Amino acid sequence: MSLFNLMSNLSQNDTPSLRLFRKSESSDDEEKRLKRREKNRVAAQRSRRRQTQRADELHEAYECLEQENSLLKKEVQLLIEEQQRLTEALKAHEPLCPALNCGMTPTTRCTVPPEFV
Repeated sequence: MSLFNLMSNLSQNDTPSLRLFRKSESSDDEEKRLKRREKNRVAAQRSRRRQTQRADELHEAYECLEQENSLLKKEVQLLIEEQQRLTEALKAHEPLCPALNCGMTPTTRCTVPPEFV
């Protein structure tokens, strides 16, 4: 008798206890599979929740950086305007300044008379 025929005969002539054992074995496998699926489902939910939380944190950081960038741009603009005002004031003062009109060379120092200080 071949192995195939022997296995066929065994499956046809299963005793009730052998059938119960096989049923119990498949029930255990099914239970393990369900537990594994449940653990996987919980892990996937946890992963999605962390991913969403991370995306929320990044969005919040982005908004803070955008606000800070906007404030810095305004500050730069104010500083540019102040620089322009000071440059204009210096240009207006140059013709009147005795310190600039004293024939100063890079090696000599010009002193401002006390009445201009």
